Amino acid sequence: AATAELLSRRLGLVDDWFDGFHAFNLLLGALFVPVWFRFLLRHLGETEALLGVLLPFTAPRIVVELLANTKDFPLMVLFALSAVLFFDAWQRGSLAGMVGAGVLGGAALATKANALFLPPILLLVVLAARPPDPFTQRRDRLRLARALVAAAVAGAAVFLASWPYLWAAPVERLTRHFEYIAGQVGQVRPESLLSPLLAVLYTTPIPWLVLAALGLVPAVRGALRREALPLLVLAWVAVTLGRMYLPGAVNFDGVRHFLELFPALAILGAMGGAYAVRLLDRVRSRWPAIRAPERRAQRLLAVTVLLVAIVPQAWATVRSHPHQIAYWNALVGGTSGAFARGLPQAGDYWALGYRQGLAWLAEHAEPNSFLAVPVVEHAVLAVAQTRLRSDIGLLHTSVPVTPEIPPDVVDRVRRLGRERVVYVMFTIREDWTNELIEDCRARLSPIAEWSLDGAPLVQIYRYR
Repeated sequence: AATAELLSRRLGLVDDWFDGFHAFNLLLGALFVPVWFRFLLRHLGETEALLGVLLPFTAPRIVVELLANTKDFPLMVLFALSAVLFFDAWQRGSLAGMVGAGVLGGAALATKANALFLPPILLLVVLAARPPDPFTQRRDRLRLARALVAAAVAGAAVFLASWPYLWAAPVERLTRHFEYIAGQVGQVRPESLLSPLLAVLYTTPIPWLVLAALGLVPAVRGALRREALPLLVLAWVAVTLGRMYLPGAVNFDGVRHFLELFPALAILGAMGGAYAVRLLDRVRSRWPAIRAPERRAQRLLAVTVLLVAIVPQAWATVRSHPHQIAYWNALVGGTSGAFARGLPQAGDYWALGYRQGLAWLAEHAEPNSFLAVPVVEHAVLAVAQTRLRSDIGLLHTSVPVTPEIPPDVVDRVRRLGRERVVYVMFTIREDWTNELIEDCRARLSPIAEWSLDGAPLVQIYRYR
């Protein structure tokens, strides 16, 4: 709300309040990048630090969450910041740093309940890794235990203080909240569910997947030697993915419900990139035809690995804009392949493309016409004041949480379509459809369409 007030209403840097609200993510990302880079540089190296930053921030699915998701992207950043701050504080023996990490963890928990799984990750590292120098003695371990308790208390205090909803009846309302989370398995339709592992495999750019797989080699080797950072990465991946397979857990909307996995995947990818450089350098050193100074050759190999990893996914992000949310990699045949396989939320499931549709209507729609949006109508309502042409009447047809529309609404749109110019705009979600959408697709041809990889994402019909 503060960024919306400042950037939209006062400074006019963005054209509506809604975008100003989401601009908070840009500020949070700008804070995260240097902290994350310095952490990787300190513990791994220059190549790894560059890869660890560039892999997530050039990937289509991460970029779109940064631009359009004020819940899961902040959770990812706060989760990662808390984890690395705790790790560094533990390595240095800084009790204040660990409490500070607890504060950030509380902010992450106040954003989303996923942060409940942050303490198990950190505890696994503390228990399994060789203790750092400040905590090798028995009395030091007691200090560590007190720091862990203090961090947990600080996190809980921030969580409670930042959520006024809880203040009147903390136990009752917190219980209600977790009952809601546990009840998701009964609220999400089966056709909307997607395996978390398949979601990662199909929506993460292939170069990143390859580097992460390579990174498992040094990570597992380091974990077997009880090295702290490899243990942190492996525990982070295992707990974050593993919780998605707990009884009652559900997954939909691609990977956004466990977005905090990707900083750990970025570290694995960074480790894999450095490992690939070492392998390539070993091959080069045994190949008599390739002669070059050692240091220059290693730098050239590092740059090559960076370019091969980053350029394809950066291009995919640019090419798919503003439909990065519909990005699927070549393992599934791109977006058209995801539709062909019937994968849930294969397209623009958040209807981000409605902005393109509204711009088209502003230029082409007849005066005093009407618009019906039979699915995700609230995405238009949120920006209608600034993006829907003032003479176009928005017909209320749907509600946010269901694809169904009442029969009387369909009849009303049909009657109006006989007398006036009515446009119907919708995003294509095979798991979220209704009578009005099916009527358009069966009888009419779209007069405007936006697609990705040959798959239509958003369509506008002149309804007759």
